[in-house]
Parts: sequence; C-alpha cells; structure tokens
Amino acid sequence: MAKNAGDVILRDRMQFDLDAQGNRTTLYGRIDLSSYVNTVAREGLAIKQVYFQLRNSDLAATGTGFANTGCFSSVAQFISGSTTSGTTGALKIYATTRAYENANEVAIGSPDVLCVQEWISQTGPSAAGGTNDNGASMVVEKYWYGPEDLHPEGYTVVSDLLIGVAADDWLSEATNTIELDIVLIAEPIKISTDRMNAILSQAQDL
Repeated sequence: MAKNAGDVILRDRMQFDLDAQGNRTTLYGRIDLSSYVNTVAREGLAIKQVYFQLRNSDLAATGTGFANTGCFSSVAQFISGSTTSGTTGALKIYATTRAYENANEVAIGSPDVLCVQEWISQTGPSAAGGTNDNGASMVVEKYWYGPEDLHPEGYTVVSDLLIGVAADDWLSEATNTIELDIVLIAEPIKISTDRMNAILSQAQDL
C-alpha cells in the first residue's frame, strides 16, 4: 500500500528468456512514466520502493514446472553432476535510469541505480556420483538493496525507468521464458530549476 496520500502505485511486467545453459545476457525492459514526468513543467517522481517477483507461468515449461503456482525455481541446479565439485548460478535484477551495457558493471555504488537484487545459488558435490542429489548441500542467497537503503529520500526520475536482468548458469529454468512482475511506490513531486538542470546536464553527459 502507498505510504502517503499522494503516493502512487505503478505495476508492470516484463519477460525474458534463458538459453539452454541457463544464461541471459543483459536485457532491459522499460517502464513508461510519461504520465508523471514532464521536464518542461519540472514534474518528476520520487521512487521510494521497488518490488520484484519472478514467475514461470508456462505450464509446459521444462525444468521445475510448478504448474499449480507458477513459481520460479530458486535453486539454479539441483544436481552437481560430480562427486568432487559443485555448481553455482547467479541472477541479477536492477532498476536504473542509465542503460549499462553489461549487468556485471552494476552495483549499489553505480551511478543512477535505484536498487539491485541478486540471487546466488550453490549446489555441493553429490555423494552418489552425480546421478542424483544424495548428500548434496544446497545454498541459495538472495541480496536486496532497495531505494529505501540507497536513496532514503526517494530517487528522483524525470524519464522512463529501465529494469535490467542477467543470469549465469541458472539451469533449472534453462530454455524457459521467465516473467518479472514489478511494483513501484512513488510520489509525484515538483523539481526545482537548479535540480532539473543538474539532472538534464547529467543525462546529456551520458
């Protein structure tokens, strides 16, 4: 729910594909904010909170196939395939006003980044020679750095918002089309002339 009477809640959805190895090169979706931002009128949005939800609603999907719930598999690979070495997978989602060429350049200290979500999945060696997951340890870590952490006063935007995704070795969802639901809580604001000029000057420098 919106925290203040003037806050707005915006919802959107994007899709991205994983290849046969569970990889996804950097891809962007765009959230249209043109109804709320206007540089001439000095109108913008202060984005306060961002929420992401990964889904796989394709009932014919390979891999986990959560047909009743459409949930996304949080484990990148259930079986390491080895008695001596494990496997890892990673997934990154972020919101930004700058189109970084590669997601590996994006971190919480990167300019124009509102939030970053990272999933790291590790599966240990299998005691059964890699034929099943007997004895294998599994660890999934989810890191979240939101606007409330990185920009406590809200992140001011005067343009559309970009949502970036990338993945390495997320084999449990390989070849699948993944849906990403996005919810924003933001406050429409008036921007001072000096602040607007600084934002536009920075955009031109990029």
